[in-house]
Amino acid sequence: MMGVLTTLFLMPAVVLALNYDTTHLPYSDAPADLPTSIAISTLTKLGIIEGFADGTVRADAPLNRAEFLKIVMGLLPPDKRKYASRCFPDVEANIWYSEPVCRAKEFKIISGNAVAGVPESQWLFEPTRPVRYEEALKILARIYGVPLVEAPSGEWYETYLKTAQKLKVGLYDSTPGSWLTRGQMARVTVAFTAYAKGELDALRAAENPQSSSSPSSRTSSSRFASSVSPVSSNSSIATSSSLATYDPFINDTGVGDSVLVLGKVTPVLGASKLFSNSEGILVDAFLIDLEAANSSIAVFNVYDHDGKFLGRATLDTSVSGNIRYRLNVSSGVARVPRREDYTFYVRAILKAQDAGGNSGEEIEIDRMGIIGIGEWSTRSYEQYTSSETFARSTTARSAITSVSNAGEFSTVLVPGPTQEIGAFRFAGVTGHPSADLTVTKIVFQVEQTGVTLSNAYMRVDGGNTTHACTISGSQITCQNLPESFGALEDGPRTLRVYADIAVGSGLISLRLSINDPGTIDTAGSITWTDGTTVFTWIGTDERPVARGTYYSY
Repeated sequence: MMGVLTTLFLMPAVVLALNYDTTHLPYSDAPADLPTSIAISTLTKLGIIEGFADGTVRADAPLNRAEFLKIVMGLLPPDKRKYASRCFPDVEANIWYSEPVCRAKEFKIISGNAVAGVPESQWLFEPTRPVRYEEALKILARIYGVPLVEAPSGEWYETYLKTAQKLKVGLYDSTPGSWLTRGQMARVTVAFTAYAKGELDALRAAENPQSSSSPSSRTSSSRFASSVSPVSSNSSIATSSSLATYDPFINDTGVGDSVLVLGKVTPVLGASKLFSNSEGILVDAFLIDLEAANSSIAVFNVYDHDGKFLGRATLDTSVSGNIRYRLNVSSGVARVPRREDYTFYVRAILKAQDAGGNSGEEIEIDRMGIIGIGEWSTRSYEQYTSSETFARSTTARSAITSVSNAGEFSTVLVPGPTQEIGAFRFAGVTGHPSADLTVTKIVFQVEQTGVTLSNAYMRVDGGNTTHACTISGSQITCQNLPESFGALEDGPRTLRVYADIAVGSGLISLRLSINDPGTIDTAGSITWTDGTTVFTWIGTDERPVARGTYYSY
């Protein structure tokens, strides 16, 4: 039976070559990054995913084990066999996912969550639990029958991580224990599919059009963008130029303090410029030293000055204090030229909150450097920069991503009771299904001429409940906001401010603004919580954070 099944697994759902492009994205929230767009477009074209009834695909949302099994079992050719409809104690008969789950069990792709001392017939599937990265690798490897790489004794998933590394089908932005988002699911699934069809190079070329261009043709700002390409999971890198990966974005042009979401890849946390006056240096290793140990960092992604991905720096346990991360590179991969600047930069991959990540931890790099060999002298070098300024950031289970004006740019001021004086849209991101993201306090700055306000209150779009705010001088403070007002984990929320308006004579104008984003050390205009930690800053350099409607009379 297993021989037949293995042959079945190696048959893709579509035998013709695929076009890895973005022509099948009928979603209102299609992802911005190219690799995720290609992956979702490919699965849409294959009929594997369709999106949600509201026209969204929700690439950043996690998916559970039942959803994942239903999607990936669609990769296999259909058959007319009847499968058990209740194959696990926690899989209800005839529920929407029972057929693909029970088919997967029949094919020995899954067996349930083993518990010592419990008979296999009583092992649970846990359909509603978010799927983990290592679980996805195991399931896809079994579906496609790929040859597994033997790994030293240790965690069960090491074999699947090593296999994904060797085949170059793993994810750059996930680690064992991390929940997969729908976008990550699409990327790793399409990578396995492309590998099985012998088209992995074609997929990588489509994901990384920069790899075929010369370094001089890429903008310098691209080195500060988020990469979303698969890479190996260890600390050294492959040297195949055909599979080189680059940052696809060009809009993240600097290093700044920010709130870092657990389970995700961070913005740029540090960039280092090296200079060698005497001779060129062949780099053997990149070094990242922290100000203090941080338990939430899984690895650092390292990129060169052109935005080319160099590999993952892992914790160097030979250095005391758990403050050093090191990436060893093969000979010829990186070189500091004589009397020319060489720049590299890093982003961290943070552990998920269920894999060791903790809310409220500070991350700050102390220094970055290299170890290498002189080209002429063959002497050993250990070189750091001494004048760089690195970001100070805080980990969190969620974060506010944007605050914007939800009203008109300008309109006529209407005097009288209970008039709207400002509307603001809040949006955020969570790194875990159980993470909260709730705004609890907002301080509005009031710009007013010839206007007197009283009896201010707030209302949330879609609700009739009001929440009283206080007016003091040129500020309106709305605090102790209930969850029904400030919760953002289920999507954006628009908050509207009302007041009684009296006007005088002459020039009349009014506008509310949210001015101060705050810093890691100083409180700003917005207070929020991720369910564990209270934050008084939102990690943006925008000042004001948002400016509301301008009213005139």
